Amino acid sequence: MTLDNKEKFAHDLCSWFRSNKRTLPFRMDKDPYRIFVSELMLQQTQIDMMIPYYERFMKRFPTIRALARASIDEVMDMWAGLGYYRRARYLHESAQMIESEFGGVFPKDLKAIESLKGVGRYTARAIHSIAYGNPSVAVDGNVMRVMARILGYQKDIRKNAHMREIESLLEPVIIHEDPSDFTEALMEMGALICKKANPLCEVCPLKPHCFAYKHNKQSELPVVSKRAKKSHEHYATFIVKNGPDIFLEKRPEGGLLGGLYGFIQYEGLSYETALEKLMNHYDFTVEKTEKLDAYKHVFTHKVWHMQAYLIHVKDSGNGFYNLESLPAISNAHKKIIDDLKK
Repeated sequence: MTLDNKEKFAHDLCSWFRSNKRTLPFRMDKDPYRIFVSELMLQQTQIDMMIPYYERFMKRFPTIRALARASIDEVMDMWAGLGYYRRARYLHESAQMIESEFGGVFPKDLKAIESLKGVGRYTARAIHSIAYGNPSVAVDGNVMRVMARILGYQKDIRKNAHMREIESLLEPVIIHEDPSDFTEALMEMGALICKKANPLCEVCPLKPHCFAYKHNKQSELPVVSKRAKKSHEHYATFIVKNGPDIFLEKRPEGGLLGGLYGFIQYEGLSYETALEKLMNHYDFTVEKTEKLDAYKHVFTHKVWHMQAYLIHVKDSGNGFYNLESLPAISNAHKKIIDDLKK
């Protein structure tokens, strides 16, 4: 399974991209650091949501050195609200690694790029191609969708082996155009034209090359396996409050939402049992309690169901924060914070 005319396919794709590409802040130049930050932010995040976070992050950490020398709490605070916080830790660790092992200069070698934290095969190849103009084919889910329709590819696009197969098929194609443009063009094609639902086939520059268009199989391709069902976890979540201040605890590094701040909560316990556990651990002086709303937060692999309780206490000191000057809060508890502010 190959493209009939590799040179024309590459030309049609890149010619369309040069005339139609979006103006995006990480396309201002070919700075590998800027591209690295954008690629990690775009993992699991839609571009429209990501851009304001990207601009704020880059204003605070405009260089590798600025990021490497910042504290992890500063980095997490700038990332707060974007979700999937492991990415922020990876960026910070990678910046420190570039400072210590590469003299503060973003590496050019593909293997060296792959050695950075949070960088998998796709991200490394995207940086290698976009920043440095190398013919490294970067294949992610969007590229797989485009190429599955172009080629009539009938295999599950979520499997790594099948991504490698498409990667191999594109290697003799990318060499016919500027690799940087080719890599971004395939991504842009998936974002703007070859969408999951209702692809814009009539305005697609690749329809002369497309199996799905010729055979009216756009809705059948790509073939995608179903994701595992999400697990559901139920919590008693306590908002411990002293006047305008609330008590937050920092979650352990390494786990889900590691390094972020949030409310105290206990899984699978009744209100009475959870409150007793809270009192035994923290020894707050409780004045009154009240039941608030139930909240839900959806992660990639699980759902948190949180019944919130407001606990008014006399205590203050370490661990209490004013609502207007909070540390980095996990998205899971942000809706509760927003409601408290109201």
